[in-house]
Amino acid sequence: MDLVAAVLAVAAPAEAGNLEVPFMKKILSVAEFQNSEWPKLFEEALGDNLVSAFIHGDCLMEGFSALESPWTVSFILKSNSAQDLLPLQKLTAKAKHENIVFNHVFSRFEIKTSQDVFPLEFLHIKSRNVTICGEAPLTDFYPNLAELRIECERELRGLLVHLRRAFLYLKEDRNPHGIYVRSATTLLPLLYGVYYLSTGNYPESHEQVYEMFPGVRIPNMTNDKNVIISNINKHIEAVTAIVNQVDAMKV
Repeated sequence: MDLVAAVLAVAAPAEAGNLEVPFMKKILSVAEFQNSEWPKLFEEALGDNLVSAFIHGDCLMEGFSALESPWTVSFILKSNSAQDLLPLQKLTAKAKHENIVFNHVFSRFEIKTSQDVFPLEFLHIKSRNVTICGEAPLTDFYPNLAELRIECERELRGLLVHLRRAFLYLKEDRNPHGIYVRSATTLLPLLYGVYYLSTGNYPESHEQVYEMFPGVRIPNMTNDKNVIISNINKHIEAVTAIVNQVDAMKV
């Protein structure tokens, strides 16, 4: 077997059933995404079953770089059975090559019946999204504040468990500063929910959240072990204070 034949033999299984992907092409902006072939691809693939295809998540937050992280696209369909997802499955290889990740696939009924379970996730989607095709998602959604408070408290308490465990193994961590980065990945989306509970508004930026909760800002890096321990202790104390604040909320 010559080299070309060998390469084709390896590539063929991965590409079976998917659109041919001749080369890597990254979409670099929201406008470029909206003006690309993707709206038409989604409409042709999903037909009358498509309600909405939209961008959301970290790719619409400050600091996002399409050169480093993927675009996140989710869908609302009239029916989201496994059979209904097959047309999307055929687009996954092309999406991967263009730095796109398909995330959630909801049905209208599923959204209606799970608002009490995912109030924070739906709040994020409603508040920060860009429609690619179809209708805007979750325009009529307003979270039940009691359910939102419960989800925020539950997830914050879970974060505290992980933070304390991470502290126990701090000596084995080559980059102790990483504890803040890992914490922020979980913490910031939760604090957006706490901010909403406190003000009735969805924050415009991370900075707005940090202004309300300055104790969870990521501190400057240092090699001083005593300072590292002190900073982590302050971080855990700040998260604990937020948990207690959420626990005491009357909504």
